[in-house]
Amino acid sequence: MKLKHTSVILIVLTAGLMLAVSCGREDRKISQVTHADSVLFDAGRAMDYEKLLALTDSFEHAGIISHNNANRWRGVGYSNLGQVRHAEFYYRNVVDAPVKTEQDEYYYNKSVRRLAELLVKRGEYEEALRVAVPALTRLRESKDYSDKDYAILLNTIGCCQLNLGQLKEAADNYDAACQRMVKLAATDSTKRNLDDAIMVVDEIAQNYITTKHFDRALHWAEIADSLMEVRSTHVAAHRVQLVEDYQGRLALHRMLALQGLGMRREAASLYRELAGTRFGMSDEGLIGLAAYLMEAGRFTEAAENFDHLNQLAKTRGIEPTLDNINVYLLPKFRANVMAGRRDSVLSVGLRLCEMLDSALLSAKKSDAAELATIYETQQKENMIAWQRADMAKQRTKYILLVSFLVVAALAFFTYHRIQVQRRLAHAYQQLEDANTKLENANTKLENANQQLEQKNEQLTVANERAEESSRMKTNFIQQISHEIRTPLNILSGFTQVITMPDMDLDDETRQDINRQINENTNRITGLVNKMLELSDVNSRAVIEQNDSVLAVQIAAQATEDSGITTAEHLNFDMEIGDGADSAMLQTNLAAATRILTLLLDNARKFTKGAEALHHIDEEPLEKKSVVLRLAKENDRILFIVEDTGIGIPAEESEHIFDEFVQLNEYYDGTGIGLTVARSLARRLGGDVVLDTSYTAGARFVFKV
Repeated sequence: MKLKHTSVILIVLTAGLMLAVSCGREDRKISQVTHADSVLFDAGRAMDYEKLLALTDSFEHAGIISHNNANRWRGVGYSNLGQVRHAEFYYRNVVDAPVKTEQDEYYYNKSVRRLAELLVKRGEYEEALRVAVPALTRLRESKDYSDKDYAILLNTIGCCQLNLGQLKEAADNYDAACQRMVKLAATDSTKRNLDDAIMVVDEIAQNYITTKHFDRALHWAEIADSLMEVRSTHVAAHRVQLVEDYQGRLALHRMLALQGLGMRREAASLYRELAGTRFGMSDEGLIGLAAYLMEAGRFTEAAENFDHLNQLAKTRGIEPTLDNINVYLLPKFRANVMAGRRDSVLSVGLRLCEMLDSALLSAKKSDAAELATIYETQQKENMIAWQRADMAKQRTKYILLVSFLVVAALAFFTYHRIQVQRRLAHAYQQLEDANTKLENANTKLENANQQLEQKNEQLTVANERAEESSRMKTNFIQQISHEIRTPLNILSGFTQVITMPDMDLDDETRQDINRQINENTNRITGLVNKMLELSDVNSRAVIEQNDSVLAVQIAAQATEDSGITTAEHLNFDMEIGDGADSAMLQTNLAAATRILTLLLDNARKFTKGAEALHHIDEEPLEKKSVVLRLAKENDRILFIVEDTGIGIPAEESEHIFDEFVQLNEYYDGTGIGLTVARSLARRLGGDVVLDTSYTAGARFVFKV
């Protein structure tokens, strides 16, 4: 038979468990288990339930465990002692108790799950559903819950639905329960979790056999086999007898399912394999094998099987209880009837009647004793509740009396405190007045000090400005002196040369002298013009813009006026962008040309090596470049002068436009060219700025 999606989960489980075992790691979820719970659990595992109940009473009386936790353990003890009414009573006490803490939630989950299981064992399926379904919803909405509790509740609900004929709902809940247990075993690969998963699947298979759904029973038996393979692979040495019991029980389920599906040969083969095993000779094994023989019509063998089982029961001493009658005598009676063994039928029938009378009488006595005990327990709990209520009333009275005395004492203390505070307030007010006068005097003194400090700061700033002005004036005079003296010396020298008598000069020398005289004359003229422009640099008067010219015309005129195209120490280039070649400007031609000329002069000067400036006949080792770009930006024209000279630090981008500022003293100049250029540009409605993003030299942008 092909397995459904649950089988796929088992394959994943196998791989997950192999990985977990190989890594040697076990992740355990933090639980609400205390040391006292561990002691009680050990007593339950040893099946000493009387001791478990005694320890529970002692722990609760000593305050080691809470009342809810004690009732939970009492339910466990009485359930395993067969006193189901007691067990149900204590479980319902826990379920009905208010949940105030995480521990209470934990006890509720455990108790409601066991209460539902108890009701299923008694065949009260509808009542079990009324208990289990709300508990499952509450568990699902809880922040932290046990996957095991959730899975067992699902399994319990599935069992109820199966017995009530709701087959599809039962199948869905069984699948969900199995997936939960498999997931728990895969993520927390402890031996107990794996055993719990096998137990749940085994119970599902048993339920399907009981309700005669043999195909589903065989399906779940195969799932249980897969889980057993995982267990035998990884934890085979743990509780070997338990493993054998699991394997025998699963073999019984598979055998009954095969017989029910008409696969008689396979069922008979399993019977032969199981009959001679330790489990096959146990009470459970003999009963299961007899059930198979009855289903297979092998009534004589079934009767013999019950004979053997009866001998074992006599040796141990069979108790006259309804459970023993149902397990031992009724199946034996049916087997003998079907086998035609009349003598045995009569003997077993008489024995059945005797034990039935004894069992009914014993059950009545047991129920009466149990009900009496429950009634006594309820009376004791009611008495305890009444005593607690009375103690609460007495406590309330004492609290009220103490509260009254405390309030009176506080009132008396408050009255005297108010009187003292009034006297203190009067003295404090006097002190405040004195402090206010002192603070006013201090304020006046501080104001005077602040005014004095401000005057000192203003005087310091004025002194610094005066010193700066004096320094700049001195530097300017020195620079102007140098700028004028140098060309004058050249002119004086050449004048002496050409005026010397009998001086014979060839044409080339005369042309060179003429060129240098013109250059130095122009240099002095340009210096004088800059001085005149400097006198007007602080003017804010708007320059008239009556000229309508091409931007290219301004660039061409400035290039010619600056003489940059004839500079031998650099390569000059002009680039005209899209839209700039035909752009017309309404400006002042002379002023715009002057601005661009000053920028080109600046580029020409600072792309020349410092040594070459002092040694005219020498050429720089490497030629620099200057580029004049015309670009259109929105409705404005940009004249961009870009060079590969010495460059300007970004932090000096505004300082260089101040009057007389020259960053490198080894270069000629007066430090007023850029000042004049920016002043003229702003008076034209534009500006001159340094582009600090350019690092290969200097890039000035003239915005018109």
